[in-house]
Amino acid sequence: MSSVSLAATDGMLPFELSMAYEVFGTAPAEVAGPWYDLDVCGPDAVRFGRFRLEPDHGLDRLRSADTVIVPGWADIDEDPPADLVDAVRAAHEAGARVASLCTGAFVLAAAGLLDGKRA
Repeated sequence: MSSVSLAATDGMLPFELSMAYEVFGTAPAEVAGPWYDLDVCGPDAVRFGRFRLEPDHGLDRLRSADTVIVPGWADIDEDPPADLVDAVRAAHEAGARVASLCTGAFVLAAAGLLDGKRA
């Protein structure tokens, strides 16, 4: 079974986070076998309005994921946290497939994963 880790930190957009969770966290009815082993990873609890999200693991868990999903980043004029950027870069260097949703591409860019590439 493939593992997917969602990066969840302050500054992430909750809609994109919830969509990735829905896609990778729940197998479609027609899938009989295992789906994905999904983790939500972040340094601390994240508050989205009145909602509070408790990550399953710290950002260091991204390094052992097969796939890392970075949700949209709320403020593209604000640098993403260094610990998030470092964790995404380390996951990529460890062989993880790294993808972003929408403005999460700014996190991938900060990690250097888009250098020399069109995005």
